[in-house]
Amino acid sequence: MKTSSLAIPVLVLLAGCGSLFKTTEVMPTVYELRAPTPEPAASRLPATLIVARPRTRPGLATDRIAVTLADRRLDAYGGSRWSAPLPELVSSLLIAGLRGSAGWQAVVPERSAFGGEYLLQPEIEAFEADYSGGGGPPTVRVHLRGELGLVNERRMLAIVEGSAEVRAGADRQRDVTAAFESAYAKAATQMIGAINTAAHSGPEPAAR
Repeated sequence: MKTSSLAIPVLVLLAGCGSLFKTTEVMPTVYELRAPTPEPAASRLPATLIVARPRTRPGLATDRIAVTLADRRLDAYGGSRWSAPLPELVSSLLIAGLRGSAGWQAVVPERSAFGGEYLLQPEIEAFEADYSGGGGPPTVRVHLRGELGLVNERRMLAIVEGSAEVRAGADRQRDVTAAFESAYAKAATQMIGAINTAAHSGPEPAAR
């Protein structure tokens, strides 16, 4: 298996700044995914949704780009990184996507100083390039899951999910990263649609 990181990145490349000190260390190529444009919600819910920090499957809570091999070993590409640890990256993308769907009065992260009526607890169950199928380009797998509930009532409304598999066009970092962006966009669009549908069709929060 060849997982070269020498190709020019297809997404946003964040270049490092110069230094007065000489070093032989090779700076990693940093990739930033973009939030998809979701389907607009049927209506705007006059409520605030809090998005908690995503939980992850063991081994995914870093900024390394994960790879699974035929022997079920979890590895990572050398010389390449996400622009933030995966939970932070997915959190920011979900918040941007939910805001873009225009289904809420406001969407805020859990560290916000303001409260909300609804809470989403996301989970990242898969986010890796899978080489277990043999030779050739990997298949990128993204699986997102979330628990949507009412904050004050501590009541769960729905389990929401989104998943996608996209085969990279070639076994090059730029093609693999493009497959990650495509797979994430499909999975997130499914999940955001499910979140908006569950919230709009479910019971309203109890009066404070």
